[in-house]
Amino acid sequence: MGSRRRKVAIVGGGISGLTAGFYLQREFEVTIFEKEKWGGKAFTRKVGEYLFEEGVNGFLNNTPETLQLCEDVGIEPIPANENSKKRFIYDRGRLYQLPNSPLEFLTSPILSWRGKIRVAGEFFVSRNCKDETIEEFALRRLGKEFTRRFITPMVAGIYGATPAQLSVSNAFPRIKEVECKYGSLIKGMIKLGKGGTPAGELHSFPRGVSQLVEGIISKTSGNFVLKEIESLEELKGFDEVILATPAYATGEILKKYPRISKLLKSIPYNPIGVVGLDYEKIEPEGFGILTADSPTLGVLMDKYIFPARNGVRVMVGGGRFPEIAQKSLEEVIEMGEKGVAEITGATKPKIRWGVLHKNGIPVYGLHHRELVAQIEEEALKIGVHLLGNWKGGVSFNDCIRNGKRLAEKLIAQYRKGGR
Repeated sequence: MGSRRRKVAIVGGGISGLTAGFYLQREFEVTIFEKEKWGGKAFTRKVGEYLFEEGVNGFLNNTPETLQLCEDVGIEPIPANENSKKRFIYDRGRLYQLPNSPLEFLTSPILSWRGKIRVAGEFFVSRNCKDETIEEFALRRLGKEFTRRFITPMVAGIYGATPAQLSVSNAFPRIKEVECKYGSLIKGMIKLGKGGTPAGELHSFPRGVSQLVEGIISKTSGNFVLKEIESLEELKGFDEVILATPAYATGEILKKYPRISKLLKSIPYNPIGVVGLDYEKIEPEGFGILTADSPTLGVLMDKYIFPARNGVRVMVGGGRFPEIAQKSLEEVIEMGEKGVAEITGATKPKIRWGVLHKNGIPVYGLHHRELVAQIEEEALKIGVHLLGNWKGGVSFNDCIRNGKRLAEKLIAQYRKGGR
């Protein structure tokens, strides 16, 4: 008789937990618990003839783990079209197209000449290797104008946060590493041969991100259980336990362990409303528009960048307007509609849909890395493994990479005969 296969319980059926389960099935008997819906916020909602993403609309093809997962599952991602390279900023009643090269930056009206000269002066700003907020970092190195028109919208687009909320070392560690190593971002970009545009090209799936989620489930031999797990005691029959839930939910599951529970619950989240709309005509055609100071964080023109998408999405709330967590869904949709009217002039949408994530995106604040290290230390004492976008990055790519790496670590330990 062969030895019994070790059993692993994964609590949380988001993309992190599903990725871990997919790879763990090679050596473990996998059971994944999910209280709400598979994919979590990586979920494509069909609303009549429309497809709206509740969260992320795709990924950059610069992370091998995501491309490998697509290949392993047997799903071919599709690239965004050329419109995805056109990105816009809305500030003080005016729309600016983001420059895609240093030459475009010099000729763009997005900054005044004083603002451009201040950015060029970054070359001479002395380095600071201590952690600081993104706001402090950007003002010190790049000046007020660049911070407002570039950094503030970017931070809202990625984290739904304000620059004052986030730590540059925790949210964008490579930027701080470049400053420390080269003494200047400009010097670093010259040495590394990189411009200011994100590496990689945007990709998604023909039927939205849920297509990958469904593909992972269909190729995972395991038990998929729609059930809320409230404590570790419910998982006593398993050899390994992975909690792939948001920090606050993980803290609740571990409430019998006061120290780790308190640490987990101390990680703040920004609320995000996602509103789906469509219009007879809406411009500009491009990836989308981010804003500098509005409660409307941005308008994503999904219909112009991916086939089979036929609407636009509006992100509202975040760190700029946390009060959105107390709004009704209809009020959230109204906010999105008003935001689109103000930014683009489009009115009278053909479709109105929305979802409110009261705990949308974790805040990677000052000392976040130290906080996560303390949580990991406590988790080791209890004998549980932790996953989630509150550690190791918030992006789709980060979650897949971290899920795969944890699976590989547990398989390696199993094959060596130890934990």
